[in-house]
Amino acid sequence: MDLALRSSRAAESLSRWLAPLTFADWSAPRVTAALTQGVVDWGAAHGWRVRREVPSIAGLPGAHPDRPGYLDVVCERLDGPPIAIEIDRSDKQWSSRKLLCEADAGVVAVWVRWGSPRTWIVPHPVALVDIPTTRRRVAGRLLYSRAASIAAAAPEVQSATVPARCRATTRKGQPCPIGPRPSGLCHLHDPAVQCGARKKNGQRCGNATGGGRCAAHENSPMYNDAPTLL
Repeated sequence: MDLALRSSRAAESLSRWLAPLTFADWSAPRVTAALTQGVVDWGAAHGWRVRREVPSIAGLPGAHPDRPGYLDVVCERLDGPPIAIEIDRSDKQWSSRKLLCEADAGVVAVWVRWGSPRTWIVPHPVALVDIPTTRRRVAGRLLYSRAASIAAAAPEVQSATVPARCRATTRKGQPCPIGPRPSGLCHLHDPAVQCGARKKNGQRCGNATGGGRCAAHENSPMYNDAPTLL
């Protein structure tokens, strides 16, 4: 599949996933954290291995020649090239350069941008996820808001409203009583913080690890039940 098409499909899927997210008078760090968690949840929902602050796959150096550049989120897959995602409040030439270098190395590149109006051209084949927001100054602080999206909700889109309890069920079929993470699932049921490796019986390991592999599956391949669409 053409890399530009993969990037476009990934961006469309991620855009639908983030569409329900709304907020009022949030600080910039809080908005960025929520979007980052949304990206992580999106990747985990597809069964991919998701990591934050990953050294450049293309080997792009950072601000210092002896240090690598870092990507905000990387989704690693068995059925396709990895997806590199940058999340920015405004147009940054550095992010544009990083993603373009990743695309040149065969990586699916997606740019999530929010806050400031677009001024820089998004380089081909990098795909854009645009998150419109409004802002106002309160007591000297810039605060950001996002009204309910008018985008049609796709089946894969999660609810932006976090329930009081985890939305999963226990092995006995009872509602899980544990408080949820931003994904709506608790630290035991959220795929983003489970091992996620493929077990010998072909099933996915659901051991809660807080992120990363469990001791029994450190060298096992990643389980992937998602169709090759992106």
